[in-house]
Amino acid sequence: MFPVIIYLLWIRYRKTHPEKINQVCKFIVLFIILVLTCLLAFSQIKHLQYSVKRKDTPIGTISFSFQNSGNKKVLVMESKIKTRLLILFTAIGREESVFENDVMISSSVYQILNGNEKINKRTTLVGRNYAISSGTLQETLSSYPITYNMICLYDKEPVDVPKVYSDKFQQFLPIQTVADHHYRIKFPDGNFNEYYYKEGRCVRVEVHNSLFRSTFELQN
Repeated sequence: MFPVIIYLLWIRYRKTHPEKINQVCKFIVLFIILVLTCLLAFSQIKHLQYSVKRKDTPIGTISFSFQNSGNKKVLVMESKIKTRLLILFTAIGREESVFENDVMISSSVYQILNGNEKINKRTTLVGRNYAISSGTLQETLSSYPITYNMICLYDKEPVDVPKVYSDKFQQFLPIQTVADHHYRIKFPDGNFNEYYYKEGRCVRVEVHNSLFRSTFELQN
């Protein structure tokens, strides 16, 4: 209804003030450009796509989106992997983290393995502590503030960052510098990942799992 009213007013204005049409059109164009510029400055979205490979054979994809909106940042990872070990192995996962003023206020990790829920964990800022939940189990983590977690590894190289918060294990893990732009993170279950960066972007991840090894390779 509102656009119709604007359109009718515009038609009427054109008839009553034909000499000012060019000036009004220029103003409208400048106004639209200004609004779009403000929106782009206020909200920026970045997308990354990785190919998951096992023995050089593609077995899935991982996609990331990073959205900055003022002092708030939302990071989302979605993955789908399908391969065969002794049986067909299909894993679908989603991770989401929200930061405000560079402090994590919430994160979640969810994974389905062969149609069954395998992981469902949340970390939520409550006052100066974090409430962590895993299924029906709930605890409190006194580690304020969390400023860098696992999904951040894909958004920003951990230069001078000594530790990272694991949303899956719900604890901090040390970041080991192997070489320039090459880092290793060991997990409590004995597995580890290695991350490689170029010009600040994570271009490759090597996953060393007790069951199999795989790599994530940046596609864009």
